[in-house]
Amino acid sequence: MGKIKVSEVMSKNPLIMDISTKLIDAVKTMVDRGISTIIVSEHSKPVGIVTDRDIIVKVVARNLDPNLINLGEIMSSPLMIISVDEDLEKAAYIMSKKKIRKLPVLEKNRIMGILSENDIVKIAPDLLAIAENKSTEEDNEKYFEEEHFAGKCEICGQFSTELTYFKGQLVCPECKSSM
Repeated sequence: MGKIKVSEVMSKNPLIMDISTKLIDAVKTMVDRGISTIIVSEHSKPVGIVTDRDIIVKVVARNLDPNLINLGEIMSSPLMIISVDEDLEKAAYIMSKKKIRKLPVLEKNRIMGILSENDIVKIAPDLLAIAENKSTEEDNEKYFEEEHFAGKCEICGQFSTELTYFKGQLVCPECKSSM
């Protein structure tokens, strides 16, 4: 069997909502569409993610009012991303290493889908366990050198889908090259 690409397994057409959207409205949309994840955007750029688990842990368990909370207040950020062209094995490795269950999929600077642990298990049941083992081996750092994030560069403030950690900050390629 050849390498499986993320694009072959991901869920397409993710729900993308503005950072200022009230949580109650977002939850109603999630229920109507039967989905568990929202990509959060600011000025039409992806900046975070909210899952049903975030809502339970950050809102319901704390007895907070979803009418008073915006998505931006509970989103996880920066947004870890992967390209549609990446191998499923790399996605599984990243998810295992970073302990994330949902991974937004990017094509030409646009979120095209979401890859979940369940998506991976359906197509390759043993891949997550293999990735878990690989994520504990130090020499695999060379194979997966840089992980990219989407968000605002901490130096120039510009949005980028190619942010990397450099000298303790999330920076875009332009700022990284000038540091």
